Amino acid sequence: MQVWRLLIVLALSESVLAQVVEVPVVEQAPLVGGKQDTVVTVVCPPGSVVFQRVVLFYALSRPPGGWDPWDRIASVSVLTETDTFEIARIMTPYQRECGWEIDVTPFRPLLADTVRLRIFILYWAQSPGQGYLVTVRLRFEPGMPPSVPYRVLKLWANDVGRRWPYGNPKDPIDTYVPPRTLMVEESAVAVRFVALLTGHGQGNTDNAAEFSQKTHTVIVNGTEFPRLLWRSDCARNPCSPQQGTWQYNRAGWCPGDYVRLWEEDVTASIRPGDSNRIEFLFEPYINYCSPWWDSCFVRRPPNCPDCNFNSTGHTMPWYLMSAYLVLYRQNPQGIGQFREPGTIQWRWVPGGILLRQQLSRGWFWEVLDVLGRRFRSGQWWDEQLELSFAGLAPGAYLLRLWNATGSWTAPVLWTGH
Repeated sequence: MQVWRLLIVLALSESVLAQVVEVPVVEQAPLVGGKQDTVVTVVCPPGSVVFQRVVLFYALSRPPGGWDPWDRIASVSVLTETDTFEIARIMTPYQRECGWEIDVTPFRPLLADTVRLRIFILYWAQSPGQGYLVTVRLRFEPGMPPSVPYRVLKLWANDVGRRWPYGNPKDPIDTYVPPRTLMVEESAVAVRFVALLTGHGQGNTDNAAEFSQKTHTVIVNGTEFPRLLWRSDCARNPCSPQQGTWQYNRAGWCPGDYVRLWEEDVTASIRPGDSNRIEFLFEPYINYCSPWWDSCFVRRPPNCPDCNFNSTGHTMPWYLMSAYLVLYRQNPQGIGQFREPGTIQWRWVPGGILLRQQLSRGWFWEVLDVLGRRFRSGQWWDEQLELSFAGLAPGAYLLRLWNATGSWTAPVLWTGH
């Protein structure tokens, strides 16, 4: 007896969703001798394919010429035609190999199709072969989350060449983060503020900004979301032991670790279908131990041996920030999410799948692999359609159907017969 089944087949889905997509980016790329970055182009799964999680693997190895001796700022950024989006920040360890897995799922809209990635470390080699060997990979883990990120809106960002000074009354840091007004579509079911934020500089009032605990605030339509920027677990870093002062806690980072993403669910404060005001406030602060404070040269404050910045123990306090608003929508590929569920049924036949529809409607269809490469495509107008998988290698595929009433994507595990 022929048994027809709805396309909602959880056992089949679980088998296919066990597949993982690995995208190599660089393998022990040499950033040595003063070379600070490399730019590569990779092909990621298309945005139409839903994944539960995207993980960035980042590892450092010792080059033949030896390590750069210090803890340095490293980053991975997506380069679009018009902008740069930092998606991960790592602080290099003091002279040792380490590797990390970093959740970059909020940036999935940027990691689709053809992607240009910049791998960067801010360092200065003291010998020709000194530096780092960098390995980066992306891993797309399948699943069917209830909502998926579909847009990343940049709010504020700087880089190591544009340092935002902290505590200069003549150049307030708040001027670098002006309020933003953004439209959020009614279709957005969730909105998150995400940011990479770290403090740098030492020997200042409160030992800012690297070694000072400060609370900063994002404000969404008047609702405040404060966050203490502080890592209190540097001494427990698995990337240890290291040289240097790796055990000391810092403002949002530790040597030999990746920077944790500041994630804030601001959905309840968003007005969908309307403009929204996003603000950011750094905790008020004045650096009295600095050339910014004229009275410092008349009477130096306590614990301030030098009012001028120098290259040893007194450096300018500043923040490094990449802040975004990430919009989420309902998973468009939820299994069986037709506008009229249950109108399409299927069963396996030798060499492929037989589809049957209860209503005579036209459909476009295609068979893709998990990287989005198309192997079969066509149109379906009759009551039945037999899709041949003959000639395709055994493995995981995606069957996609769409017309004016909606679209649907189902995982298919093809065994070869």
